[in-house]
Amino acid sequence: MTKNVLSALVMSALSFGANASGKWHESKIHTLYPTSSGGFVITFKSNAPDCAPNTTAENKYHYVEAGKNAMTPEGVDKVYSLALMAAASDKSISIFYDSTSSMCYVNRAYVKF
Repeated sequence: MTKNVLSALVMSALSFGANASGKWHESKIHTLYPTSSGGFVITFKSNAPDCAPNTTAENKYHYVEAGKNAMTPEGVDKVYSLALMAAASDKSISIFYDSTSSMCYVNRAYVKF
């Protein structure tokens, strides 16, 4: 790997860490719906305690949007497919989200089988 590529990777990782504080959350899905911007919102049966701590909503919103928290349009589609599958099979899903944002933007997700 060249020195310039390695420097770019390190700077990218540092800038993500400086702007976001990631947390993991695992729960079954309560609500899943697409937004007009091409992303979607997830709410969980068990709220993430660090998501929007000033919100009194019964179910806290986690947004999955391209261009937010390093998410790409392809990533949005893959996480949506995974979330639909988890909800349909009554499985818990684990998400990694930005706890410093009131929108709790999701960066990645997985389901255990």
